Amino acid sequence: MKGSYLRMLLLVPLFSSWLSGYAAGCPACWAGYGSGDERFNKPLADLRILYEKEGKNALPAIREAVRTHFDPMVKKRGIEYLLEMNDVESIPMLEDMLSELFKRVSFSSFGADSIDFQTRLRVSHALARLGSKGFADRIWERYDRLDLPRKSEVPYLLNGLGDPKLSDRLAVILNRGEDHQLMLGAIEVMAMGEDAKAVSFLRSKIVEWEGKPSPLQDSGSRAAPIIHYSVLRIKAEQACFSIEERVKKTSPAK
Repeated sequence: MKGSYLRMLLLVPLFSSWLSGYAAGCPACWAGYGSGDERFNKPLADLRILYEKEGKNALPAIREAVRTHFDPMVKKRGIEYLLEMNDVESIPMLEDMLSELFKRVSFSSFGADSIDFQTRLRVSHALARLGSKGFADRIWERYDRLDLPRKSEVPYLLNGLGDPKLSDRLAVILNRGEDHQLMLGAIEVMAMGEDAKAVSFLRSKIVEWEGKPSPLQDSGSRAAPIIHYSVLRIKAEQACFSIEERVKKTSPAK
């Protein structure tokens, strides 16, 4: 046991240097080993080898890689290892990573099309699997203070967290009509579920949007949001079909 602990002490600083991303040298220095992505990504290969050699003893280094490494592929694999080992002690760290969404000062990129969003989405799913509770409420409480790129992530993150109030919150986004892309995101996330209540709500919105023109500008000095209701109706119809088909497949046969 003592020998294993000493090896771990030696491996942590070594692994940190592997994952720092600041080592000088030619591009070949990044060449990895093995197959697939590891052939061109040494930190990714190093992470796997450390995990295979040390198992749970590697958890401190794996958590550090998830928290600080610049490469999304390394973060993704580290999160997978945390889940494989059911590392509930990493929940506070993962929640802190997700809180980047509403921190006033952050160096992350935001928006549903950003690289950092993909990491946050994986973190949200990981938190749900590890048993984190209440973080969806924390995000929603701050929703009105977020800018549009951050808001665009919220439906997907709430879904990843397994938010029990998800349908109601998506309905709020659609009823507000704040932004066309936000509304599309809410419909897309609704389409991922099996909530019959969401179908009823979407059907009512389809009727409401029927023949409704897209406002180009209001009578004041501020431009009104451009909402393409014809597009929203099509997406809502597709979402209803997806939900209903999924419910049919999961319902017990009569």
